[in-house]
Amino acid sequence: MRLSKLQLFAVLLTIFLVSCTAEEKKSEIIKQPLLKHTTNRVAAEWEPAMGTIVVWPLDIPHKLVIELAKDAKLYTMVPDEKEKQEAIKWYKKWNIDLNNVEFIISAQGLDSWWARDWGAFAVFDSVGNMHLADGQYEYSTPVTGMGCDEELKMLFTEKDEKTGEKKIILTTDDDETPADIAKHMGYKRVELPFTYTGGNVFMDGRGSAISTCIIKNENRYIGGNDEQLVSDAKKMLGIDMYNFISNFEHSGIQHIDCLLKMLDENRLFVMQPPVDHELYQVYEDIVNNELSKLRNAAGEPYEIIRLNTSRYHGEELAAYSNSLILNKNVYVPLFGIPQDSIALQQWSEALPGYSVKGFVYKVHEEPILHPRVLKRRASGFGWNSGDALHCRTRAMWDPKMLYIARGKKPVKTDNGYSIEVNIIDYSNAGLVGSDLKLFWRLSGDSEWNSVMIIKGDRVNYYVADIPVAESGKTVEYYFTAKSASGKSEFKPMTAPVGFYKFDTK
Repeated sequence: MRLSKLQLFAVLLTIFLVSCTAEEKKSEIIKQPLLKHTTNRVAAEWEPAMGTIVVWPLDIPHKLVIELAKDAKLYTMVPDEKEKQEAIKWYKKWNIDLNNVEFIISAQGLDSWWARDWGAFAVFDSVGNMHLADGQYEYSTPVTGMGCDEELKMLFTEKDEKTGEKKIILTTDDDETPADIAKHMGYKRVELPFTYTGGNVFMDGRGSAISTCIIKNENRYIGGNDEQLVSDAKKMLGIDMYNFISNFEHSGIQHIDCLLKMLDENRLFVMQPPVDHELYQVYEDIVNNELSKLRNAAGEPYEIIRLNTSRYHGEELAAYSNSLILNKNVYVPLFGIPQDSIALQQWSEALPGYSVKGFVYKVHEEPILHPRVLKRRASGFGWNSGDALHCRTRAMWDPKMLYIARGKKPVKTDNGYSIEVNIIDYSNAGLVGSDLKLFWRLSGDSEWNSVMIIKGDRVNYYVADIPVAESGKTVEYYFTAKSASGKSEFKPMTAPVGFYKFDTK
């Protein structure tokens, strides 16, 4: 039967409307509830960042500053307008794009260069607003031995003119710097009632944290106690699982970032000294007796990967773990020894797809350095075993980030495996339904398959089903998500070069 023009138009219109409806459904914008999570959530180091905080005058190699400015925004702390202009002069000489630089003026104290230690943590409240959580930092650079209860000694003291006795040099200016950053950036600052030195805290973004036990001692020093530290961290930062491990230096600041690196929610990158080094067994005992027994936020043991180190100055160990992960980049301190190239290779293997960059810091080869830096770095070498690149830099996290994290481990079902993922759109624009996907393949295959990610049973948790039922296979996978704000993210961030995997049973 031949259709009339009117009937043909009606058929075509119906097909068009059905097609549009299907496309609209496919591209559905998934609005998340205002309540993002029931407790506060602290950002992990590997989460999306807008840029890096550095301090001028510099106590890092200028080549590192140039690279940081290429990769993201460079937030430069300066004490006054004069130093700002000095920084601008040198940044221009180094061909740094000033459009990618933002200056923040704040008084600088004794510890001004240690942005990691006095710096604030990015914490998202229950409705998704990002604040800066600022720990106490008036007593600078306490050192102690391996015992968790040993006496603290402060590195920086001066003689009291009246009594002739030694007194501790307070770092009040540095303690107040996070307030200046919060004001400049327009963020709310949350003052923590406890000491929370940044170099001794790793957090996974999912309510789990790890520090060496000196952090307890530091809080007792200012009148706190161990129970209150754990309680406050849970209430104010959402840390449900706080893991404390032994100190690892005979005498030192015991900062955990000079022992290991948390690579992601499930992996620890732990330094391994030479077998004949005096600290070799100390490190091995911490790995075997403590780290191997810890559990991550999902209740699973951490995967422990070793990062080989070596001597570089007497018995000092090259602190390759004291590196900065920022977006898809890793910035590694180098020590001018053969082990440097091995460390860079091990970093590349641990984080496939990341751009791994190494930086030697020879003080007298720098084009400009403050007299205070020259005095402190009298040896001529800028990095040391307890203070390197990670200590002197800090991320400025993205308050509107698109957050992705693996949930529970894959669960076997009748049809394959169900995988959970936590996705939070902090822009509140909504998730683009058609761009929520899990890509998977069997190990050895070159092509990726994709399945849609759908809402799960828990708020802001989503699931995807991989139809692999055969046992004895290795499945590789990664996630993608997109927000209506225009942000797109992969998990791992460098997928498909980087990916997760599991073995079927």
